[in-house]
Amino acid sequence: MAKFGASLFAGVALFALMSPALAADLPPAPPVVELPPPVAEFSGWYLRGDVGVGINSAPTGLTVSPDPIATGVGNGFLSAAANNNFYNSSLSQSYLYDFGVGYQFNNWLRADVTGEIRGGGDFQALEVVNDPGFPAGGTAQFSDFYHGSVSTYLMMVNGYADVGTWSGITPYVGVGLGLSYTRLSGVSDIGSNYVNGVNGTSGGYFGNASNTSYAWALMTGLDFKVTQNLTMELGYRYLNYGGFKSGGSNCLSGSGTGSFALNNCNGGVQNVITSARLGSNDFRLGFRYLIGDAAPAPGPIVRKY
Repeated sequence: MAKFGASLFAGVALFALMSPALAADLPPAPPVVELPPPVAEFSGWYLRGDVGVGINSAPTGLTVSPDPIATGVGNGFLSAAANNNFYNSSLSQSYLYDFGVGYQFNNWLRADVTGEIRGGGDFQALEVVNDPGFPAGGTAQFSDFYHGSVSTYLMMVNGYADVGTWSGITPYVGVGLGLSYTRLSGVSDIGSNYVNGVNGTSGGYFGNASNTSYAWALMTGLDFKVTQNLTMELGYRYLNYGGFKSGGSNCLSGSGTGSFALNNCNGGVQNVITSARLGSNDFRLGFRYLIGDAAPAPGPIVRKY
């Protein structure tokens, strides 16, 4: 029994002596990572402004009212085989700028109202009437080259969603709805005709007119923080903003005397040019300024060992 007690005492003493050595062989405790506090949600009013360029699509659905074929066939000037087409229609790029006011609801959702001016759009198109069964015998062709200027005023209500921030860059998507007021002005008409081998020329112009329609837009882009309150925005927008129409026609007499008048236009018929809806791919540079204090930037991650 004495031997057993001595052995037990010796074992306990040996374990006590080995414990520090075993503890030294254990890996160090993992570092404590202290996460930054969550970024506070913030809201507030902001002002915005943009400049850019709009790459307009070619106008589609061009028509002249009343229908020259129906009018010509009805009065016996054209045969039932006549046809009418537009060629090489185009609308050059527009410059654009807008101003607006908006509200930041939280870190990812915002909306604004903007007023926009678009100008510099140069419209042109060639209209051709062919009549292979011209009533006077043989064939006839009549053409009109139209040239004018298109400008637009827009009022838009826009909503945006920011989809996250990476390395200080915040992508966003957005939609817009509004009204467009599109003006077609300075339309000239250079005409020519070919009837049974004889060429002729004519000319005229159309009065200025405006068209009001609804507009809609789809947007995406990137935001960059310049300061806590100032944000720069590089954006793309597809804009669909309604069509245009001209005023009434005024034609040259063609007799060598007189001046431009409605009565000289195909027996006094009042012609008007119209288009279907217009579309544009817009590229914009803008700035937003948050009125008031912005949310503070999150602090760095603190590691303690």
